[in-house]
Amino acid sequence: MGADDYLPKPFEPRELLARLRAILRRGRGGLKPDLLRYGRLEIDRGAREVRLDGTPRPLTSYQFALLLALAEHAGRVMSRDALMDAVKGEQIEAFDRSIDVHVSRIRAAIEDDPRKPRRVITVRGTGYVFAKAQE
Repeated sequence: MGADDYLPKPFEPRELLARLRAILRRGRGGLKPDLLRYGRLEIDRGAREVRLDGTPRPLTSYQFALLLALAEHAGRVMSRDALMDAVKGEQIEAFDRSIDVHVSRIRAAIEDDPRKPRRVITVRGTGYVFAKAQE
């Protein structure tokens, strides 16, 4: 029976939510594997590196964080708001389309044909989904 955290007033609801998620993660053990594998794609959390067929693919730190957020929720559609929240923890502006630009650059790095993506798929009007099953 003790306090784990303290949040002074006034506070942002997003900060409260982020803190609650952190507490819940710690309660589940919080240990995640350092290497995520999806077919030929490997995402190494510890090295902050993405490899396709063993070849490193260059991504900025923001693009890496975005790809990691998508991969951790593979098979689930994530809205731009949810992605911005997961990556930066900031509120997204109503017309902020920077996520779209970053996703197109991620696709250029990890897709065989960026015009016909098979890993990071657009769900029209909703957001993006990272494909669970990959070749």
